Amino acid sequence: MESVNLTCHTDRTELNFEGALDASRAQAVYETLNEALIRALPLELHTARVERIDGAGLQLLVALYRGAQARGLPLQWRSIGPAVRSGAESLGLAQTLELPT
Repeated sequence: MESVNLTCHTDRTELNFEGALDASRAQAVYETLNEALIRALPLELHTARVERIDGAGLQLLVALYRGAQARGLPLQWRSIGPAVRSGAESLGLAQTLELPT
């Protein structure tokens, strides 16, 4: 199972995360996130289907967020799963990722 699926639209790039977002999948996820940044379109993130996330997974989300900021790309959280929210909060990254309340 893929940890992230990229859907390209003419006006945005949609990233749907699911399953485990962890160190075992970090390289493949990194490549997909980099592809999304290269498209240079606004990003839409869906993480409601993430079942498990670790520090490496959260680092990938932070890298995506910072990469989008550096490129001036809007990044919008469309759905945030409890695993992502609790992981980000426990590591003090919810504010860094600008997770909506």
